Amino acid sequence: MAVKINTLKEEEIRAIGDAFADFEYANAEWGMSYLGKDRQAVSDYICAYVRMSIKNRMLYSTSERHEAFIAFKKSGEKTDLGAGAEIVRTIPGFLNWGHACKMAKGIFHAGKSYGAILTKLKIPHIYVGMVVVTKAYQGQGYMRKLLEIAFEEGRKHALPVVLDTDAVLKKDKYEHVGMKCVTTQHFADGVELYSLIYEPENLPKEWKSETVLADARILKEQDKNIWDRFAPVYSHFVTGTPGNKKTYEAMYRRIRKVVRDKEVLEIATGPGVIAKQVADEAKSMIATDFSDKMLAVARREMVPKNLKFEWANAQYLPYADESFDVVIIANALHVIPNPERVLREIQRVLRPDGILIAPNFVHDNQKKASEVFSKMLSAAGVEFKAKWSMDGYLAFLEENGFKVTGAKQLPSTIPLAYAECKK
Repeated sequence: MAVKINTLKEEEIRAIGDAFADFEYANAEWGMSYLGKDRQAVSDYICAYVRMSIKNRMLYSTSERHEAFIAFKKSGEKTDLGAGAEIVRTIPGFLNWGHACKMAKGIFHAGKSYGAILTKLKIPHIYVGMVVVTKAYQGQGYMRKLLEIAFEEGRKHALPVVLDTDAVLKKDKYEHVGMKCVTTQHFADGVELYSLIYEPENLPKEWKSETVLADARILKEQDKNIWDRFAPVYSHFVTGTPGNKKTYEAMYRRIRKVVRDKEVLEIATGPGVIAKQVADEAKSMIATDFSDKMLAVARREMVPKNLKFEWANAQYLPYADESFDVVIIANALHVIPNPERVLREIQRVLRPDGILIAPNFVHDNQKKASEVFSKMLSAAGVEFKAKWSMDGYLAFLEENGFKVTGAKQLPSTIPLAYAECKK
């Protein structure tokens, strides 16, 4: 049974450092020792890491006998800065500065570790910082027991467990007990860092490594269109002011009532601003967008279990006739080249008694702030295909086969026409 470590004798801490430093790498492999001045420097560094782990309550052992130790924490958990200072103090005595300088170029070109990718995408995870079996217990299966402590935490919280290792022999052992190597960073000849993960069965599909790595590549690619460029900041644009936030919160409350226990499709979801707020009330929800980068941003952070993000062209939806009870399209019809075609597709996929929810920016020539903001967006590359007034927008929906059953102009930087329609 796992035991959380609150204190250790200094000789036990030293035994952990020595066990780590005495690891024998494969031929032509240096690992962490490349950066250290010598074996003692590596041991001293690990001892400092153990002390920090104890202070931050992130060190565990396999039993009260202290056969083996693992240090891990959930991303985002606060750590004691004073505890980390002890590690910083060991660096001058630890580093081989000549080797560190040689590695600098490799570090620049090595790419990100998987843990760094998860952090950048704001995906919570459990990070394992150290795995050590003391010398007297090596070769007796304690490494598997150690990792199971972290794996159990991953299953408990439905989070991926991430571990980095500098040794191919360790990598092979971790893979043997159920981990998967997903990234490899090359720093110098014989110096690699392997990122491995354990993904529990209850891990959300958006946080699976295949999706995460694909999203990371998409976000790194050159922007293909204006919506790719807007992807990282779009949600701040929509709800970034107190007034806009209040308007959207009121809209979420209304939409939640409409979609309750319904099968829902959202078109032009962007970064999932609306979808993530209302999906829990729906029976199921698919949120689509034409921009891969928007979808990559949408899959960050927590996604409701009944919500799927999919790529789709709004003018040629890949869904069967009469598939959905509710279709949502927000702030998109005015920038789509053929909005009439989109409304025909919505008519097709909606069930006979289906509901269209279509909030959309409208233009108010009396509101100077709205006019200025519209011009700023146009200058940034957003092309408004239509500039409806409130009445003009509702008439457009009626002319294209929908009966408006409720409408209200909501306050926003650019006024927002909230419209509900029957097929």
